[in-house]
Amino acid sequence: MNRTDPDLTAVRDLPALDPSDESVSRTWYLLNARHTAARGRSPRRLARWLVPVTAGLVVTIVALGAVTVGGLGGHRFATPNIALVKASHQPPPTALGTNPMLSKTTPEAVAALAELARTAEHTAAADLPPGHLVHVLTEGWASSLRSDDRTGKVVFQPRETWLDPQGMIILKLLDGDQNLFDGLHSNHEGELAQARTFLNDNGPSIAFPTPQWLAQLPTEAEPLLTELRADVPDGGQTWTRDHALWDAMAGLYQACDLLLSPQLRAGLLRAFQGMDGLTAGTVTIDDIELVAIRHTDGRSAVEILFDPVTAWAVGRRSIDLSGEVTLVPPDPGPKFEPLVSYHGTWRQSIVATVDER
Repeated sequence: MNRTDPDLTAVRDLPALDPSDESVSRTWYLLNARHTAARGRSPRRLARWLVPVTAGLVVTIVALGAVTVGGLGGHRFATPNIALVKASHQPPPTALGTNPMLSKTTPEAVAALAELARTAEHTAAADLPPGHLVHVLTEGWASSLRSDDRTGKVVFQPRETWLDPQGMIILKLLDGDQNLFDGLHSNHEGELAQARTFLNDNGPSIAFPTPQWLAQLPTEAEPLLTELRADVPDGGQTWTRDHALWDAMAGLYQACDLLLSPQLRAGLLRAFQGMDGLTAGTVTIDDIELVAIRHTDGRSAVEILFDPVTAWAVGRRSIDLSGEVTLVPPDPGPKFEPLVSYHGTWRQSIVATVDER
């Protein structure tokens, strides 16, 4: 299986909405425990680079997340708890970027990325022993769109993956306790062989990163951005190259953020400052404030959520700016802010086998 297969793309890109304070708190405190050195620094206030609330888009949504309960064969997700989630984001400016198809990256986004880069220099990468895997637990709510009327029914949708670090190839994929690679039409062994053959023939990339590939990337901003842009295809009539790059980086962070060295993590955040189309905002879940860097391309926007204390990426969101999608809330359940078509947060760890968490 490769990352462009329609089935995997559909599973990975299923839109999800906000997790609860519990799920994000688990991510928050896990990262803080791993990065005590970063925690020792005084947290910086975000107000100096954020636009005033009145100048940006302000939305408040009620979101659900899940309580994770250990069980045989997988995680069982209990009835979600309700948490209040607030998002504040500046609108794209009218000034055009180097690419006239995109707006100019705002000074606030540049300042936020620079602040995150300074923080990233004091973090550390996780140790990856030989033969070990990356485990990612992603929690959120998803809307499955009906093509006939562009209406989506919102449901809770947990995802749990075990990844081979050589290409970040998915070895096991769970939806709660259900293994999504089981079934009458599953050919998981064949898909694994296909993915590994593709990696062997084409080499590692943003879509198929390896620890060795990450280690050889330049850490200076300009050459790093040049190499990353060259690694993604031009979106043609659909997406600009920078939008394709930002979406690909969201996928890379979700798969292997914990493997990034401090130098590369900081270098990426500085390289992003040279992109077009970026704006800054925050997503606050209860009293936990995350930095949201958004890339907007026409009617599509993708956000990557960063922990300001550690500079780790802990979530991603997709924003539908077309105004054509309607989300139907669960009954009973909360109502969701209509612009967000995907909202997920994750936590990552290194494990020895696909049976370990």
